[in-house]
Amino acid sequence: MKTTSPLALRLADSAHPAHKQLEQVVEIIDKYVQVKLVGERIATKISAPVGEMERAVSILDEAIAICPDDVDLFVAKACVLHSSAQFKFAEEVLDMVLSKAPDHFEAKMWKNHWETWSNALRFPKWDEQLSSLHPVMAFHLQADHHVQIVRDGIQKTLAIVSGVQGPPFDSRTQIKVKWVLSKTPYGPIVAYYPKIIEPLGEPSTMEAFLPIFQPTLFSPMEGYFLVQQLAFTPYCFVVFVSGDAVLLNRRITYGQKTIREIREMASQLVSPQSYLPQHQFQSATQWHMNNFDMERLTFK
Repeated sequence: MKTTSPLALRLADSAHPAHKQLEQVVEIIDKYVQVKLVGERIATKISAPVGEMERAVSILDEAIAICPDDVDLFVAKACVLHSSAQFKFAEEVLDMVLSKAPDHFEAKMWKNHWETWSNALRFPKWDEQLSSLHPVMAFHLQADHHVQIVRDGIQKTLAIVSGVQGPPFDSRTQIKVKWVLSKTPYGPIVAYYPKIIEPLGEPSTMEAFLPIFQPTLFSPMEGYFLVQQLAFTPYCFVVFVSGDAVLLNRRITYGQKTIREIREMASQLVSPQSYLPQHQFQSATQWHMNNFDMERLTFK
């Protein structure tokens, strides 16, 4: 596992040629776009003064002028346009992206599922400096949604969120994550294994599962789309919490070999025959736990 990989980080890469412009846009979004919990409903509140979101679009146009072939920048522009209720213009930008990159995951899913898809600005902001769990992330955790979508700058990525006991981890603690597609007799499931390597003591490995059900709402938070998101932006955050207090918060960025493995895993889940019926999930996870040898896992 490497500490940097532009292929993985996409718009979050500090070496992006338009990083300065992206930082300016993110500053506007962080200031004026708030994702909040209202009862049991997640809402996005935009409180930007007149002209601020237009300024964000203008800065993104500057970034596009620097990197005209980076279609992720156009998708970011569509996010800001959509948040400003310029839905027609946002859709036109997506059409342009798809004319250049027909298989661009975010643009394709957003266009195909326009009524139910949520763009990056509809998810809680997350970065490695945060020390308190976002209320929306805590809400998902209470519902046992441990793999979540978060906004990193102006794009989506995954966060693995788990509750743990004890004091904060040592700053030297290392975290690695392995994703495994398990083809059980009951259907495919995705297992993931966060490995905790502390300065003292033996390493420990956690086992958890991401069920792959037939999408129903066509929401980015459904298991199938979470795997595809990981393949599209192959890095994630690992967040261990006690209550709302964050005990460990790391960005895990994969090297190119692992990225290829993740994308191959995602490519095997694209047919309707690959979906696991929900009632068989428990049987599938039990089969995997009985038959999978965690000692054979290799963490890069």
